[in-house]
Parts: sequence; structure tokens; C-alpha cells
Amino acid sequence: MSLISPDDLRSLRNALRLTAEQAAASIGLKERTWQSYEAPIGNPSHRSMKVITFQRFCQQHCVPFPPYSNDGRLLLNNCKVISITTLKGGVGKSPITVNVATELTRRGKRVAVISSDMMFDLFVGFDVKKSGFFDPKGRAVHYYAEEEVELYKAEVNDLKHELSEKISESALTDSEEIESRFRYLIKKIANKKSAPYSMMCLVAEYDYILLDINKELYKTLLLSNIIVLVVDNSCMMSVWAAEHFCEDIVKLNGNEPVANLYTLVTNHAPGGDGTEFLEYIDEDDEGAAARKYIIEGYKHQSRVYSDARQLAVPMLRTFMTKAHAMETEKYNRGRDAKEGYGYFDSLLDIAPDSLASDEIRRLTDEILDCIVKDFHAAATPTS
Repeated sequence: MSLISPDDLRSLRNALRLTAEQAAASIGLKERTWQSYEAPIGNPSHRSMKVITFQRFCQQHCVPFPPYSNDGRLLLNNCKVISITTLKGGVGKSPITVNVATELTRRGKRVAVISSDMMFDLFVGFDVKKSGFFDPKGRAVHYYAEEEVELYKAEVNDLKHELSEKISESALTDSEEIESRFRYLIKKIANKKSAPYSMMCLVAEYDYILLDINKELYKTLLLSNIIVLVVDNSCMMSVWAAEHFCEDIVKLNGNEPVANLYTLVTNHAPGGDGTEFLEYIDEDDEGAAARKYIIEGYKHQSRVYSDARQLAVPMLRTFMTKAHAMETEKYNRGRDAKEGYGYFDSLLDIAPDSLASDEIRRLTDEILDCIVKDFHAAATPTS
């Protein structure tokens, strides 16, 4: 039994710009053998490609194995989908997404962000007011509204099913009441039906696509090569939210661990006893109060970090410190909301030599390392 149909194998070979002879030679086969793999099923000359042979071909050409996304897309150009996500707002999900996307473009990659974030909508509105339109490809990173992208083939049907269930649970029968109660979902279905973009087309155009979609665990699991779950080291609620996220996504995965899920600690601020600040404080009482405040803050961060370590998910080695908040605050001084740090801005442009920017570069390196590691783990034959 082959893992790939003859038609998909031919499409994959063509996408790699290989002749049948070249494809065969790359894994030590004869051209006639390769041609038998591409022969239609039922044809006397057809032979099924062995799993280990197909694994070797994918590894040889840096193609994921199997070369299909969770939603059934044939991954022709090895586009990787990265989700940086959380169930709790305000932990830095969107700025980190944009910063990683910006760093990838600086490395010469073709990168897009698909977003449903509220701040994305706000700053798209600023663009429209300023120039009369929003150009998704008007920046180095390309940006698409999630509602304008068909993420997978069955998405509209799934949304219709969700609406039907909600209407049934509400026991509403009046059409105007249904329209009023579920206006957002009805509008979303209409937008998806007429979506000008599809994930299937976008993965053929980009090297990396970053998803900035809120609380869409099924879509996150379905589409992502790697999922980075953000935990705010200053907020215990973010750990609780992460626990719920992990529980829910494991259920969606058939109660199996999600191998490509990692946690990322943000707002990490390791500190001492506050002695370094005392030279700026005259009163002993004020100095003691300052030291106590800093010690209590450190204890709180230690508790949050300890609980985050208990999550049954690998933690990335890269930590995001408060340097991001500080650089953003510096930039925002003297600027109004429209001119201040916005959704499309990156610290790599604003403060390229800062600690915050170095952290983004290290985070990008580690995310790419994890993608490669997970690919090789999936491609390794099991006995």
C-alpha cells in the first residue's frame, strides 16, 4: 500500500522540477521503476512505492513526510505553517508573530501572516482611512484577514454545522432573533463562501505562513507544523489558560499528545533583591519598601514559572523578557495611537540592536530548529 497516489507523486515530482529519470536516480532507482510508481492504479505496469522508499525520497529533497498537511493538502513547496497562540489576550501573541515573520523575511524568505486579531482589524482600518484601501502585499510581510481566507475545504460546512448546533441549543425559531443572536457567525459564513484567497493557494506562494488566529484550536491543530503556546511569566492566569489549551487540543487530537506543541515564556524578568536601585532612594524606609516590592515580584514570577514548568509540554529555551515592553514604551513616548507601535510594526525595525530584537532572532532560530527536529522524528521509520 503506497502513501501517495500516482497523480500526487507526479505533481510532487513536477513541483520539485525533476524528470522521472532524475527522481529515480536521486534515490538509486531506475527510471522504469519510477515510471511504474506513477502509472495509474489498475494499469498492469503500476507498482506501489514502498513506505521506506518514499521516506528516503522525501528526506533527499527536504519534503515533509508524509507530504500532506493535516487537512489533506499536498505540500508541494515545503511551506511551513507556524502558530503562535494562546487562550488569554494581552500576552504578546500578535507582536511576537509579526516580529518572527519580519525576521524570516530578513532571511530572504517569502512570509505571510493570516490574522483574526482585533488589533489587526484596527490597523487595517487606519490603512484604509489613510490611503483608501488595504494592500495585503504592501509590506515585506504579507498580511491576510482570516475571514478572507478559506483555510481548508470543509471550513464552510463546519461553520454551517456550528451555526445549526447553536441555533438548536438556543431553541430560537424567529428568524430575526436568530439573525441578531448569531450575526457574527452568519457573517463569517458569508465571508468564507466568497473568500478571495485559499490556504491551498497561499502555501504554494510562501515559504512560511504564520497564523495569528484567536481561540481556533481545531484550525490551529489542523494546519500547523509547529504550535507555540505563549505563557506570560507575570500572569498566573496565562498558565491556567495554557492548561485549558493543552487539555482541549489533546482531546481534539484523539487524546494523543501533540508532538509539535511547545510553550514560550514571555515577560520573564529575573531579578535580585533590589539593592541596585537603593542608590537612587534617600530614605531607608523607602529603600526597604522598594526591596520588598522587588522581592515579592520575584517570588510571584518564580511561582508562575514553576507552574508553567508543570505543563506537560516542552518549553522553548528562548525566553522573552520585559525588554519588549520597554522598547515599545520608549517608541510610543510622544506619539498618539495611530503613530505609536502598531500591529504591523516590528522591533527589528525600530530597535534592531536591542535585547528584544536579539531574543526574536534566537526565538526564530529555535522555532526553525524545532520544525526540522519534528520533521526528522516523523520521517524516521519505526520498527
